[in-house]
Amino acid sequence: MTDIKGIWQDETLEPNKRKLLDAALVEFSGKGYERGSTNQIVQNAGVSKGMLFHFFGNKKGLFLAIVDACIERFFACIQARMETAPQDFFARFLHVHQAKMALFAEEPAIYQMAVATFFDYPEECRAEIEDREAQFNARYLPLFLDQVDTSLIKAQFDPQKALHFLLSAVEALTQKYVRENYDANDKGFAHVQSFFAELESYMDMMKVGLYKHSDSGAQRGKNNG
Repeated sequence: MTDIKGIWQDETLEPNKRKLLDAALVEFSGKGYERGSTNQIVQNAGVSKGMLFHFFGNKKGLFLAIVDACIERFFACIQARMETAPQDFFARFLHVHQAKMALFAEEPAIYQMAVATFFDYPEECRAEIEDREAQFNARYLPLFLDQVDTSLIKAQFDPQKALHFLLSAVEALTQKYVRENYDANDKGFAHVQSFFAELESYMDMMKVGLYKHSDSGAQRGKNNG
């Protein structure tokens, strides 16, 4: 059963609307937009189809409401963990990804919805999803750079470009992982922890290329001392 804990934060949410959101999250996170059935959603929610149309207009409106709720839950959880975010460039990068891992472990439906939304790109919602993806990135990228110490990065590298390089590399690895696990019932969630461990090993390799060796070595000595 998909974990729905904590995603719907509004205590005043109308009960039938909550039932529809709960059922839709299960359906869309497991099957994606195209194969997700509104008939199955209303059946599982125990409400009439008229209720779905009343609250969300149509299947697309319901799907986008789920996407928006998952995005807001994602940022609320990540931001809560940013209070203890390290200032080191690579340590910050790993901190954000570890925060994502903790969230996905707590609420795997968010991971599965991310795959169903941003990797599957339902054609009927493409324009709306592309808009949400752009808004997501505008909020997501600053998490890596705000108040981060880039002094250990070699002078010839621009920190912004270094970040975009890292994110592009991680995006390529993530897409490869999702493609390899797309047909699994959980979209590969069972193995996502080992995937993040693999990402950390790639980060270590990239650090060798981007950091000033003498300074980074001295810094490691301080950290180990």
